[in-house]
Amino acid sequence: MTTHQIHYGKKFYEDKKTGYWISTTCPKIRAHVWVWKYHHNLVPKGWHVHHRDGNKSNNHIENLTIMSVSDHVKHHFSEDENRKIKAREWCEKIRPQTKAWHASPEGKAWHKLHAIKSNFGYGEFIKYNCQQCSQEYQSRLKGEGTTKFCSNNCKSAWRRANKLDDVLKKCPICYKEFLINRYRKTLTCSRSCGRVLVKERQRLEGEPSAHTNQETIP
Repeated sequence: MTTHQIHYGKKFYEDKKTGYWISTTCPKIRAHVWVWKYHHNLVPKGWHVHHRDGNKSNNHIENLTIMSVSDHVKHHFSEDENRKIKAREWCEKIRPQTKAWHASPEGKAWHKLHAIKSNFGYGEFIKYNCQQCSQEYQSRLKGEGTTKFCSNNCKSAWRRANKLDDVLKKCPICYKEFLINRYRKTLTCSRSCGRVLVKERQRLEGEPSAHTNQETIP
């Protein structure tokens, strides 16, 4: 049974709790991170080294890649149901404590200081031009990109105009793919396909075909 690994002059042992291989000398470093840094010099800030095959003992460079922190967390949570359960249990355990702290004098003082530092609700109003309607509006938020629109309606209109929320769907009738805003309930690519879908549903459910609430694309 393998009790240690050696990679590029450094010896590693297996951490039975996490399954990762840790260096035997300080400063401590995990084997897969050490191997990646040996070949690529550094791990960019906000990125993690990831085992392609999921085997934490396979620390060869061919088995390693880098993923953003958010993508790495999503990847492991999506494949590990036990981790999801433990995360939910931990949140339930600490929620009463965090709620009590936020309501405490210390918590309220922290929130007040944080609001002052972020300049939310404090300071003078600054004039901006809405990126959607071009109307001038005022906001206490400072900095490029912190405020762009005079209202949520303008923000939503801008996102629709730039098709930021469009997704590709497949029509269940003609199987044609079409783009549609993810928040619309449209199922078919056209009114004609919508009518066919409604009739098919009514036939299966044995309902009269006088009325329909099916939304379709004009």
